[in-house]
Amino acid sequence: MDIGNLKNNYTYYEGYEDEGKIVLCIEGDQAIHIWEGYFDDIYDTPTLDGNGWKGFTRDYHQFEGVFSEDGGITEIDPSEYLEDLLLYKEKSFEFEETTEVFNLMVSFLEEAIKQGVNVKTEKV
Repeated sequence: MDIGNLKNNYTYYEGYEDEGKIVLCIEGDQAIHIWEGYFDDIYDTPTLDGNGWKGFTRDYHQFEGVFSEDGGITEIDPSEYLEDLLLYKEKSFEFEETTEVFNLMVSFLEEAIKQGVNVKTEKV
């Protein structure tokens, strides 16, 4: 999936406007708006291998980064977050659309890495 010309993608927030969302943004006003429930579906059952968590798994389960109580805009390293996200590639998701969200997030983070930029996140 090429997101090079993406401006603001609300596809995976439509229908959930009264609920929480996570926004991932890279330079050039490229942003994806994702219903928080898709993050729950991806990250709710992390590996418990004792090696520690990173990326959104750490943020989600330890209430850090975009999931901290302080909120605000958080800058993330797309390489770390992509590596973490890929740990869930074989997971069966509750919602059919979560696989699409997963693939979009992978493409988005890969594009940020290709451009050599960090990603900003915000929980709204």
